[in-house]
Amino acid sequence: MSLSRFLATALAALVLAGCATPPAPSGGVTPAAVPTAPPTRAPVPTKIERPPASIHGSQETSTLLDNFTAFVTAVDGQPVAAGRKGWDLSLPLTPGKHRLAVEFNRGVFLARTELELVAKSGAAYELRHTSDAQVYGQHTYCEFWIVDLATGEKASAVKRTGLSNVKGG
Repeated sequence: MSLSRFLATALAALVLAGCATPPAPSGGVTPAAVPTAPPTRAPVPTKIERPPASIHGSQETSTLLDNFTAFVTAVDGQPVAAGRKGWDLSLPLTPGKHRLAVEFNRGVFLARTELELVAKSGAAYELRHTSDAQVYGQHTYCEFWIVDLATGEKASAVKRTGLSNVKGG
């Protein structure tokens, strides 16, 4: 046998030996699988939690008659339990678009409507109002809008609605 033929045979034997399954060790126990590295994946983006915004109502005191109070009654169709007494409680709002049901009360006068707000993360808002529900006013309208307290700018459109007399007069 020539040296080149011997080397070729030895090389073939080594290659074939690497493909063979090793025999099971005595006692019928199979060797543990060799751990392999997990497949490489693209990183999973993590959800970043942004701080909520907040909103509260407003109130003007009146020494002669009832106070002028505007407050939020529902956020995206979900009622707010605080009512008029909780006008100054800050309600959390997730960043994004919201539909707010709002109400104005003064004595027997009442106004309700809905406002849209695109809340910014961490912003503080206040519901504002004006009306002719004055002592010598005509008692016909109330306007609502939302203000960004950091800038003083309007954060919603102004919306006018009629005043109702809860006693029917």
